[in-house]
Amino acid sequence: MIGEITKAHYDQILRMNKQFVHWLAPMDRDELIYILNLAKYARQIDNGRGVLIGYDNDTVYPNHENMRWLAKKFDRFFYIDRVIVDGKASGKGYGKMLYVDIENYARSNGYPRLVCEVNTLPDNPGSHSFHEKMGFVPCGQQVVKPGIKAVRYYEKSL
Repeated sequence: MIGEITKAHYDQILRMNKQFVHWLAPMDRDELIYILNLAKYARQIDNGRGVLIGYDNDTVYPNHENMRWLAKKFDRFFYIDRVIVDGKASGKGYGKMLYVDIENYARSNGYPRLVCEVNTLPDNPGSHSFHEKMGFVPCGQQVVKPGIKAVRYYEKSL
């Protein structure tokens, strides 16, 4: 059920990103291709109804504020960057399945921790709750754009 992201999934991913753009960075097809080329982990579930994209600490991603912040705090990590589950697929457990998969991937490749960020401005309470239930603990915060965007960072030791 979980597989690699292919071109056949691009339109679905872009629709979902647009649906949740208030918590995600805007993305067009070129940006999607760019981040997929950087990604060490890029998987989808149910024909793209759930997506998780991640990078390791050595990924060169210019101007990525969250990667830069995390690199100052941790030497070695695997970063969960973009997680999107179609609103129509809510409650099917896709997020949990993808997180278990990336955790297994990161652990089997020797990473000592998973890290991510969740918006506090605009707040994403459902995502905070999800991460805490999945064993992530807060490890910092940052105001990215005053009055517009702030995040809380999470880590999960593996």
